[in-house]
Amino acid sequence: MGLSERDLDLVIAEHLVAHDLGSQEDDDEERVFIAGRWFASLRRRLRSAICGQEAVERALENPGDNNQLLAAAIVDALLNVNFKVDVPVTVLAVKVAYVGVRKICSGDE
Repeated sequence: MGLSERDLDLVIAEHLVAHDLGSQEDDDEERVFIAGRWFASLRRRLRSAICGQEAVERALENPGDNNQLLAAAIVDALLNVNFKVDVPVTVLAVKVAYVGVRKICSGDE
């Protein structure tokens, strides 16, 4: 994964504020905060969508050098449950991989 988690949060925030025409935050720290709050609000839905999915579990066992297999398995799991969000599902999958599937599935905040 080429982006740092902070840069990924900025990408997420860009998508989120683009949908809220009244909010054009210029401050990167505010954007990172917005992305973090948004991601935290999804954790329960993410648990339902990805935890226990066979392809995700297999990818966790052998993630490869850069977690591409894991991110692809997360994308598939999210698409299979028609997971609707304001950011591209691929971006969300990379964020999940950064945070950690096991951490999300265990309920650790």
